[in-house]
Amino acid sequence: MTTAVADIGLHPFQLIRKRRFWASVSMAALVAMLGLVMAVCSSCQSVPDDVVENRTPDSDDERQQFARIVKEADELYAAQPRNEKRVRLSVQKYAEAVRISSVDHDMLWKGARANCWLAQYLPDKAERAVFAKTGISYSQTLLKLKSDSTEGLFYLAVLSGLLADADRSYGLSAVNLMDESLRKIIDSGKDFEHGGAHRVLGTLLSDPELPGPPTSIGSLRNGKKELEAAVEKAPDWPENHLYLAKAEFLWAAERNKPAIAQQARDRLNKYLLGSEAKAPAGYEFEFGQWQKKAREFLNANP
Repeated sequence: MTTAVADIGLHPFQLIRKRRFWASVSMAALVAMLGLVMAVCSSCQSVPDDVVENRTPDSDDERQQFARIVKEADELYAAQPRNEKRVRLSVQKYAEAVRISSVDHDMLWKGARANCWLAQYLPDKAERAVFAKTGISYSQTLLKLKSDSTEGLFYLAVLSGLLADADRSYGLSAVNLMDESLRKIIDSGKDFEHGGAHRVLGTLLSDPELPGPPTSIGSLRNGKKELEAAVEKAPDWPENHLYLAKAEFLWAAERNKPAIAQQARDRLNKYLLGSEAKAPAGYEFEFGQWQKKAREFLNANP
């Protein structure tokens, strides 16, 4: 699964709704607001750093059982279109596999991916938080085995954001962990999930509810640049165009540039809503979700 972590409530600073508002408040009001934010932050939690207990197969029978269970989990996740029932079964299978062996790199990141899907698409926040934490433990285990694992860093970042979406008390920790993990991938020059590190970081930075420095890391300019980098890496991936269009709408409104807003509309129509726009192979369900967001963006920016 790919995700841009869009519209995730990552940060207690959402008490102050728009980044440009900071320029207009008085110093006294700013201090008062920061005091309120710090009061909220007194309940902040750190993203868990739990890892899966170290286990390896004890016999040939266990190794064969492990391979069979992982194959079943992979097939359940890959079945199209993805749905909640099959992905739940897939997650259960990965959990069975982890109880036999917790040192298989591919199994761990695919298990993190399946948990990530449920953490994003289930309606109940409490359930989403549970699956996010399980996926984070798989990601942390990956990084314990291989500290520069691209898959481990990516899913740690995405799942941290999803955990913060389900439980706002993780917001501050999630923002910092996402920023650090995604920049490690970008600095390595590696790619995963079709420009995924650029896409997720760009969506985070351009979130209008995330304040800029020195309060936090929000920056529409920098976020837009990261999203443009995602499009450059994977120009045919619809999700990249979806979130670049969102940033372009924000940029057009902030800078009074109607031509940029039209560029965003054209982008959404070409890659997501036009007659020639099609779901990438294996992403039928997700493409439908991206189309819903594209229509929401267009309706908000007529």
